[in-house]
Amino acid sequence: MFTSRLFWKPFVYFSALIVLVGLIGGFTTSRWQKEQLTEQLLLRLKSTAVSLEDITRTSLLSKDFQHMQEVIQGIKTKTATRITVVALDGAVYADTHKPPQEMESHANREELVNAIKNKEGHSIRHSDTLDISMLYYAFRIEHQGQTLGCIRCALSTSQMETQITNIQTRIVKLVFVVVALGLGVTGLVVFRMTRPVVRLIEEARELTTAQLGQTITYGFDDEISELGRLLNELSRALADRMAQLEQNHHELLTVLEGMDEGVIAVDENERIRFANEAVCEMFDLDLERDQGRPIWEVIRNQTVETIISQARKTNEHFRGEMELLGPPARYLALNASSIPTEDEDNFGVIIVVHDITEVRRLETMRRDFVANVSHELKTPLASIQAYAETLIDGAIDDQDNNRTFLGRIVEQSERLHLLIQDLLSIARLESNTQTNEYTIVNVAEVLERCIKYHQPRAGKKQIKLEVQAPNEVMVFAETEGIRQILDNLVDNAIKYTPEGGQVKIGIEVQNKQVILKVQDSGIGISEDHLLRIFERFYRVDNARSRELGGTGLGLSIVKHLVNALGGTVEVTSQPDVGTAFIVSLPLAENGSTADTNAP
Repeated sequence: MFTSRLFWKPFVYFSALIVLVGLIGGFTTSRWQKEQLTEQLLLRLKSTAVSLEDITRTSLLSKDFQHMQEVIQGIKTKTATRITVVALDGAVYADTHKPPQEMESHANREELVNAIKNKEGHSIRHSDTLDISMLYYAFRIEHQGQTLGCIRCALSTSQMETQITNIQTRIVKLVFVVVALGLGVTGLVVFRMTRPVVRLIEEARELTTAQLGQTITYGFDDEISELGRLLNELSRALADRMAQLEQNHHELLTVLEGMDEGVIAVDENERIRFANEAVCEMFDLDLERDQGRPIWEVIRNQTVETIISQARKTNEHFRGEMELLGPPARYLALNASSIPTEDEDNFGVIIVVHDITEVRRLETMRRDFVANVSHELKTPLASIQAYAETLIDGAIDDQDNNRTFLGRIVEQSERLHLLIQDLLSIARLESNTQTNEYTIVNVAEVLERCIKYHQPRAGKKQIKLEVQAPNEVMVFAETEGIRQILDNLVDNAIKYTPEGGQVKIGIEVQNKQVILKVQDSGIGISEDHLLRIFERFYRVDNARSRELGGTGLGLSIVKHLVNALGGTVEVTSQPDVGTAFIVSLPLAENGSTADTNAP
């Protein structure tokens, strides 16, 4: 066996490698030890310099170095550290080893130049003053942003060199022992490895012809037998792992394709690698067509380019928003994060796109709501304040007008009260915090009470109220909710119908739906306004609505109540002809229409 090249070739290679590793390890360890020792001495010198920063600053400001000289002499006695105080121009003010007046300018000393430039500096060089090699550390002294000078601490390198020599000697001995042991172990290992090498070659040949997941046959019980078993297990594990990866890949694609949020990934060259169906729909992409193309060619938007650039440069998470021009316009929120690629120095980016159009619409509605509420509350309050101030200023004694002013105050107070009631109703309906006690309600009875309530006001304007409804029509709802729906619709019809007009109110049942219809012969609504009349505080004619005392919340309350009852509300109108509101509610299961004639 020892005459075989199968033994000597790996033995020589491994032996050379062990010797080389031993030499490199010994050399590296020696340098590392030297660097560690130097770092420790530098930290020691730095601590000394920093501790003397305040007293040095005081001495440089006062130009009194007597106390400074005494302090550093005491430190020299205890630590053998050389300490020097140097002015900005290189003049020596204090030194532990030589009178300052006998020392030349230190302006060109390496450690002092670096300290003035970079706050601190150090060097190992020969000292011209003491004629020995020393390790220097210099620290810049500042006052109110102005450099005053430097304090320098130094130690002789002779002690350090002695320690380094001792360490290097021990490292050489250790390397020699390790190399010798390594050579011995290498010889033994190579000897045991070369015995079954022929068998290993045969087994390897069988493995090269086998497919993933298949097994290798072996008929001996030694190291090669164990290797064969491991290769069999590895083959089966790799087959299982590949199947699992394929399944995970399929599941991940399924999840990404099913997301409402858009997901798009680009590589380090900003080329599209993946885009799910949602993002393709948002940006009109075709993954088969656009995969591999630069994203800035496909999505021409500065926001996308900016967040990709920022995420790649800083390796942080970035967020941006963009608007896609319509119709309809869409608002998108983009969240970009860097992802690792095969090139460790560059990063790809994955972007998650959220459609926030509805959020923006709700924010706009909220701002408009706050502005409208503020305006609506301000108007009656301003009137109340004006009338009250007029009365205080003397109108209280005006018997002809004081009651008129008080009446105006009451009128505006009622208007304010109605507005607050409507706002509370809207809040309850939107928050869903109110406990609804639904029962079987006869809509005809609620309509009858509603007509009686509004009849006097209609009579003042000579408006004819025509009602056509059965005696009994049942819905599953709240009586108060039905009352509010009818009150708001009838009130609007009377309010916007001129004198001498007519308002028709009808109830009928169609396909298990109760149809409430309120039709007037009023001023009508143009088509431009029909889509928005159910918004809070929306008015077709602001001046006319306020003149008639409307709050702009009635139709919004109607829509919320109808939706809560599972119904629908529609409107048709023609300017100068009239308007019709049609409410459809589910008929109660035991509802009836006993009499289809108007009461």
